[in-house]
Amino acid sequence: MPGLVLGEARLEGDLIVFDKDGVLLDFDFLWTAVTQARATAIATAAGRLDLAAPLLDLLGLDAGDHVRPDGLLAVGTRDESRVAAATLLHQHGLAWHRARQAAGVGFETADARIDRTALTRPLPGVAAALRALHAAGWRLAIATTDQTEGAWHFLRVSGLDGLFRSVVGADRVPASKPDPAMFRLACAEAGVAPARALMVGDVDLDLLMGRAGGALATVGVLSGVGDRALLTPHADHLLAGVADLTPIASG
Repeated sequence: MPGLVLGEARLEGDLIVFDKDGVLLDFDFLWTAVTQARATAIATAAGRLDLAAPLLDLLGLDAGDHVRPDGLLAVGTRDESRVAAATLLHQHGLAWHRARQAAGVGFETADARIDRTALTRPLPGVAAALRALHAAGWRLAIATTDQTEGAWHFLRVSGLDGLFRSVVGADRVPASKPDPAMFRLACAEAGVAPARALMVGDVDLDLLMGRAGGALATVGVLSGVGDRALLTPHADHLLAGVADLTPIASG
């Protein structure tokens, strides 16, 4: 069975479940542009351009394009962000049906205008690392708060889709992270018991999900929005990024 070197530790397992954004995908390159476009489009649809800045803050993007690790952009789902935007509009005087409509139109308009393909790229070293893990016998999966199709789009654009046994987005489960549903579904689709699977993520909710799901180990990576202080209490292992996952060939 395949193994891994994690710093000074070694372990054996069968499956690695990855969060996507900030772990495999260059988070800031894509999501800063998407969030800015959404805030502007929602404010325009509501006829309240003065609310573009408050919407950016609400969606989890601070001044200077800093992503808050505990904000909606980092850990929320698309539906949660849309409802939060509608709530902000309602709090600023729009009738609820108008606020809900403007938020929905804003999301759809922005997402249609953004060229995700041009803004989608793996983090440095990720593609080579995933291919090496796959070649060593590891099964691979994704559990992300993005939509499932968004994750598959990333894999197709990056030429990595053939490496993955399962992709689970927030639209496929009744509850998002840190609920273990995503992790457990990924394990089931990969044909691996949770106790033989690792969870790799860049925020605490990824690792909490893995632990709640009975993961073999949780691995925090510092390539996304989470820092050492956020990840250390929940990570069995802490690495700079996925490129530091060193496989040991099976057999």
